[in-house]
Amino acid sequence: MSVVIPCYKYGHFLPQCVRSVLDQEDVDVDILIVDDASPDDSAAVARKLAESDERVQVLVHEVNQGHIATYNEGLAKARGEYVVLLSADDLLAPRGLANSTALLQANPDVGLVYGFTRAFSDEPPASRTPVPPTRTTSPSMTRA
Repeated sequence: MSVVIPCYKYGHFLPQCVRSVLDQEDVDVDILIVDDASPDDSAAVARKLAESDERVQVLVHEVNQGHIATYNEGLAKARGEYVVLLSADDLLAPRGLANSTALLQANPDVGLVYGFTRAFSDEPPASRTPVPPTRTTSPSMTRA
């Protein structure tokens, strides 16, 4: 499963965002952070994350290309059977990817899964438990 994380001036959110992906259970993930020429330290933060885990790759634009071009480039480079486009200021819920994958595998006619969204500004909200097997708590995921 590939998780594409576009980033522009959100380096301060990247460690938590990436950790929420790497901590997912029962799925093999690879992460591509695409920094769109952020003027802050976002690229440095992304590179540090990549140095600490081989599942994380980084692509840094020299010139800002805008969010749509950045999304498309990241999605085009995704290698997994399933793909998640995750904003750098978002977090995945525990088991979100496993639940989404199970739903897609059980329903081959489904092409997109979108989970329950919870807003927060400081501390992430507590997990909703239990999560029914037919429901997902991850952002949208599509078949590659």
